[in-house]
Amino acid sequence: MTSFNFFAITEDRPSTRWQSLFDAVWPGYRAWYLRDGDVARPSLATAEAKLREHMPELVPTWQRLVELARGDETAARMLTLWNPPRFLPGCSQVALQSPEPALVRNYDYGLELFEQVHASTRFGSRRVIGTSDCLWGLLDGMNEDGLAVSLAFGGRPGDGDGFAAPLVVRFLLEVADSVPEALRRLETIPVSMFYNLTMIDADGTAVTAYVGPGMAPEVIDDPVATNHRGRHPEFPEHARRFRSLERQDLLTEAVEQGCDVQELAERMLSPGVFSDDYENAFGTLYTAVYLPLRGEVEYHWHDRTWTRSLNSTEEMIIVTLDEDSPEPIPVDGQPENQPITDPVREFAGSAVADLLDTARQAVHDLSHSPDPEAFSALLSLSAEVGEALGTSARTMAEHNSWARVAEMADVSRQAAWQRWR
Repeated sequence: MTSFNFFAITEDRPSTRWQSLFDAVWPGYRAWYLRDGDVARPSLATAEAKLREHMPELVPTWQRLVELARGDETAARMLTLWNPPRFLPGCSQVALQSPEPALVRNYDYGLELFEQVHASTRFGSRRVIGTSDCLWGLLDGMNEDGLAVSLAFGGRPGDGDGFAAPLVVRFLLEVADSVPEALRRLETIPVSMFYNLTMIDADGTAVTAYVGPGMAPEVIDDPVATNHRGRHPEFPEHARRFRSLERQDLLTEAVEQGCDVQELAERMLSPGVFSDDYENAFGTLYTAVYLPLRGEVEYHWHDRTWTRSLNSTEEMIIVTLDEDSPEPIPVDGQPENQPITDPVREFAGSAVADLLDTARQAVHDLSHSPDPEAFSALLSLSAEVGEALGTSARTMAEHNSWARVAEMADVSRQAAWQRWR
């Protein structure tokens, strides 16, 4: 059974709620950010300068986040999301113009890499709601003016100088009130990888912008976008692997048949578009339906729907991807300054870190001891650690996936499976 907690957090400007999220997930984000080594990431001076140059409106919020992260230098660099490590979510998205404007999208990725937070914020002059990623970026979202934007990987390999797409989505929703304004702003933002950004506004203006490093946005008047550029994949092998053309064709057919919003949401959860390949980080974690005229987003699964609006209060639901789930749990009665937390993630962020510190200290003490028994103990530990790695890999694969094991070990999925199965 695959399930997760989905938290709805309302916090106009970052405070205790955000700090709780940071404390819970920072160990995982830190490992991701430094997976290629510290020197592979930009210096703080460079990252901050790029943020100030291209997204000055976000700088005050970034400074507040760094303060809540207790001034951690690595966190400060990561939070600029300038030149981050590569990540490749799948996704399908449709901008539906009638009978009412709507942005409908599937988010296809690995559950273990999903932040599991719907955020409602007011960093600047606009309220923005959406699905959180990278601690303050958005996978998809909408602002109070009715502009909605979502991202999907664009299918072209490689990366370059630029910002991670989730922060670009956040920026557009903070500064733009319409698709034309969002496109104008997008022209000034370098993006680190190739993405399709699909957007629609309250007037029904809808486009997909194909963006990437070293290129101006390519605006495509197509209501449907999956994981390739336009209608003809530049990299057919990638498109075949993720059924990108097939998904695009099925959703185009639904639009041409005149499906309304709810019918389109059902198509998103139907065979051919919906993916249950969670093992390989390509499973549909939710279908989101953004409704600009209503100021609402509906999250859909096979057996339930969860609606959030610009004025919704905080709550948490338990999403089970393969059977019915219980009703939402409101946060009534919880002290206002007490953060919402996930006990599993809290354990990962605190207990594991404590155990790691203890183990490192023990190894350090043994290695600097003149006692021959200390050397013997280290020899014994070296063998035990090898066995423990196998046990840990199998445990993580059972509860997450071999794809996650491979990513953390920086090897192929096949290599991880052969080594530790």
